[in-house]
Order: sequence, then C-alpha cells, then structure tokens
Amino acid sequence: MPSRNEPCPCGSKQKYKKCCLGASRRSGSPGAPPPRRPPPSGVDAVTAEAAVLAEELMASPHILERISDGMVVLRAMFEEGGPLACLRWSWDELVPPVERHIFRVTEEVEDMEERRDRLFDRCAPDLLSPERVERFDQELRRVLMEPGRTLEERYALAMAVLDLREMPRHPPYTHRRHQTLAWLMNAQVTEWAERRCRLNDAVGRALGEDPRTSRPEMSARALRRVLEEPDVVMEAVREAAEADPLMLEIVGKYEQTLLLSILHGRTPEVLYGEEWLWMTVVLREPLRIEPERAEAVDVEALLTRLDEEVKQDVLTRVEAASRDRSSPPEAQQWFEWAYKLIRVRPLAFFGAFAKAVDAPLRERFEGEAERVLELQRRERWRAEDLEPYRLNLAARGAHAGEQRVRRLQALLRGEVAPAGRVLKV
Repeated sequence: MPSRNEPCPCGSKQKYKKCCLGASRRSGSPGAPPPRRPPPSGVDAVTAEAAVLAEELMASPHILERISDGMVVLRAMFEEGGPLACLRWSWDELVPPVERHIFRVTEEVEDMEERRDRLFDRCAPDLLSPERVERFDQELRRVLMEPGRTLEERYALAMAVLDLREMPRHPPYTHRRHQTLAWLMNAQVTEWAERRCRLNDAVGRALGEDPRTSRPEMSARALRRVLEEPDVVMEAVREAAEADPLMLEIVGKYEQTLLLSILHGRTPEVLYGEEWLWMTVVLREPLRIEPERAEAVDVEALLTRLDEEVKQDVLTRVEAASRDRSSPPEAQQWFEWAYKLIRVRPLAFFGAFAKAVDAPLRERFEGEAERVLELQRRERWRAEDLEPYRLNLAARGAHAGEQRVRRLQALLRGEVAPAGRVLKV
C-alpha cells in the first residue's frame, strides 16, 4: 500500500491521501482503495473502465449523495476553461433559442426543475443533432481515459459515458431520454441567465428601480427616464459591461440584428401609420450622418422633438407585447429584445424606423399602409400632404390617430403643436 503522500496508484497526479484513500474512506472502506473488479468482457476498453468505476460508485453506502456530487463535478468540468469546455455551445448558438422560450416557460410552470426540463425540450431541436450527440459521447470517453483525472472526476465521467452509450442519437430530444445533455445545457443556460440578470439589474438601478421589488413591466417613472435621460441608462450598461465584456458583445449582436430587421421591414406589426410618419419626419434627416459623427448627435434634443404620446404608446405597446405569451415565440422574442433596446437606446430604435424602407403597420382601414408608405417615401413634407390621411382617420373614428396627425401638421407649419396625453408618474 502506498504511503499517504506518495502518488496515487490510480494514475492521477494527486497524492494518495487526497485521491483513492480519501475516496475509500468516504465510501466506508477506510485505509484502502476500493477493490478493482475485473472489467466486463465483450465491450471496448473505455466502456469496460466506465462499468468498473460505476460499480465501485454503486457500492458506496451513500450512493445518492455520491451521484449528486458527481453531477456537480461534471458541471464544473463543463465550465469555460474546464476539460469538457470544447463541448459547450457557442453563445451565438445557445442564446437565440433560449431567449425565444425562457420567458414563456417561466410563466407556464413554477417548479424550477420542471422549468429546466421544459426549457430543454423546447430548445433541444435547435441545439442537438445526431452529430452533436455523438460528439458528446466521443469527448466524454476521451476525457475519461485521459491521464491526470481525479477519482471523483472519473466517477462522474463514467456515469456520463454509460448514459451516452444508451442515449438515442436521433430526435425527439427530451430531458427524459437525454439527461446528461439536459444537465449540461441547463448549466450553460444558468450562466447566461445570471449574465442577463446582472445587466438588467444595472439598467433598473439607473432607472431608479429596486431590482428586488421592481415589477416586470416598466414603471411610469422609469419610462420617463428612458425617454428623457437615455445617456444615464447607457452609462449604466457600460459599467455593467466592464465586468462582463462578452455580455455586451452578445447584446450588441442582438441589437444589430433587431435594428436590421427594422430597417428591412421584417418586424411584427408594431406601429400605427401616424407613429411611423412622426419618426420619419422628425428623425430621418438628422440621422443621415456619417457613423464617426454619431457621438455628436444630441439624443435628448431629438427625442424631445418626437411626439410624447407616440413615444409613450410605442414603448408601452412593445413592453406589453414582450409579455404576451399567446404570440408566436419568434414574435415574442423580437418584442423582448426590442423592449431591452428601447430601455437602453431609444433613439436607435425610433431612428431605425425613421430610416426603414418598409414597416408592417397596424391598419385601421383598408389601404392605410399603402397610403402611409407613399407619404413616408417623400423627401420633404408639407402639412397639406397629410390632410387626406388625417381626414380618413377622422372619418373612421380613429380620433387619437387623427389628433397625432394634426400635431404633426402643426410641427410642419412651424407652430407649437398642441400637447398630447401626458404620462402620469
């Protein structure tokens, strides 16, 4: 028997007292490593090794605790920089399906374990394939036989290898049939959720909200601060990103994707016709600048020129749609990220619509979208150009829309536009 401070005979780099001796004491056999049974015949060497390790683990009087500890060890090995890190999904792969489903799953069920299982079932079709499952199998087998693994790591890997050996390679992919993969995927989802929470909390504090007590919808006070002090919110985002640059990179990719969807007219129905006209008339020309001059734009001044009722109604509508679980997941995901973008960079959101080539509109009468698109394509506007559209809205009882067009006409004449509805704080 080796002494406590000699290298462990199992092949790990740890000393015997910390490896097999410690494991044997935890398993109820003090003073000696667990006896090695002969490997089963008729299987490959890796499977045989995994079977022997699994049998040793099963002999423990604390089997459930040991298996649970093994799952924690496996999860740690899956973290960035760990021996299983090459199996992780890229954030570009993981984030889109997770964001598409996570909020709806959260509202559907309260139990955390059930939430994780359901989220895996929803995301797995986008994240798994026969090739991906096979890749997990091969890498787990390779790492199991890698020199230097601790005994606890080898136990965890052995259980995972045996699970993958029986795991279906083809869909349907469910947590019941793919438990090891579900455990690892949800570990990475937890990392993403924690990153997102840190950013959301930073923005919430910048808006004067307590993250511990704030409601899921934006308060009137926070809404006003978004519209009146966007630079304060952006500074909070920058500070949060200093601790997690990757988070800002991921958010930036989503922001660019969302802005491109607006510019190319590939969005859900978001705006009414007069709202799109307000954004176009007020913002399109000032935002026709070179990218290097973007910092010179007076964000607050431009937002102030936009009709208050238009800004508030659009923001409230997007926020409500982001919580509408009856909408298709793709639309709900779009509204979720649109809501985040408005909170952080409202001018970018409204400005994208000002420069958009098209926009799916919420129509109130047949042909309204075509009429608005014709007006939106103009380079210059006169108050008289909008009069037929205003009369159409008035004739159909769309009084709020008609009043907004009237205020836009006053702006075009250089008059002081009559005040719209004031946001109550």
